[in-house]
Amino acid sequence: MPASTALRVVAFIVVFSMVWEVATVLLRPPDYLLPPLHSVLAYCFAQWQVMLKHAGVTAHETLLGFGAAIAGGIAVAFVLDRFPRVAMILWPSVLFAQITPKVAIAPLLLLWLGFGIESKVLISFFPILINAHAGFQSIDEETAELARSMGVRGLRYFVRFQFPHALPRIFSGARIAINFALVGAVVGEFVGSDQGLGNLIILAARLLNSPLMFSTIIALMGMGALFYFSVGMFERWMIPWHVSYRRTLQAGKIGLQDA
Repeated sequence: MPASTALRVVAFIVVFSMVWEVATVLLRPPDYLLPPLHSVLAYCFAQWQVMLKHAGVTAHETLLGFGAAIAGGIAVAFVLDRFPRVAMILWPSVLFAQITPKVAIAPLLLLWLGFGIESKVLISFFPILINAHAGFQSIDEETAELARSMGVRGLRYFVRFQFPHALPRIFSGARIAINFALVGAVVGEFVGSDQGLGNLIILAARLLNSPLMFSTIIALMGMGALFYFSVGMFERWMIPWHVSYRRTLQAGKIGLQDA
C-alpha cells in the first residue's frame, strides 16, 4: 500500500472514531442503539479470543471461496476465449448474473448449493470471469502480430502473451471478488452456521448485545480492508510493469526531486 493511501486510511479512521465518540457524548443515544466507541473497543479486547476464533472461520471460508473463484473464473474465461460461438451463446446469462445484486441472490444460492464452499465460489466467480475474458480479448494487434512472427501459438501464446496482458483486468476483478466472497461467507453464516462472524451478528441481534454487534461489524470492516489491500499488494508485486505503477513511481521521483 502506498504511503499516501495508508495516511488517508489512518486519517479516516481517526476522524470516524472522533465523530462516533462526540456523537455519543452530545446526542446521548441509548447504548442498545449506539454504544460509545470506547465501550465497543473494551468489549472487543475483553472477548478477543472469541472474536479471533469466529474471525478465523469467516476468513477461511472467504479465502477458500475466493481462491476457487479465481481458478474457475480464469479457466472458464480461457475456454470462452477459445470458443467464441460458445461465448456468444453464454455471455448474456453471464452478464445477467453479474448485474444482479449478490446479496439478493445469495439466499437462493444457499438454497440450491447448500452452505458449503460452492455458494461462496459462485458469488465471487462472475467478476473474475468477466474481467479475465475482457483481458484475454483486449490484446492489441501489434502484440498478436509479434507473437505470430515468433511462431508462438496455442497454449504458449496464452501463457506468454494473453495471460500477462490480462493480469491488470484480472486483478481488478479480484478486488471486487474478494469482498463478494466475504459477503457470501457472512450470509451463509447468517442462516446455516453456529460459527463465524455472521453467526455472531445474529446472536448479538437476538440478545440486544450492541457491543458484540458493533465489535463484529468492526472486525468485518477490518477483514474486508485487509483482504482488499492484500490483493492490491499482490497485484503490485505481480505486475510492477503496469502503467499505473510506473506513473506512481514517476510521481514519487518527481516529488523527491522537487523536495
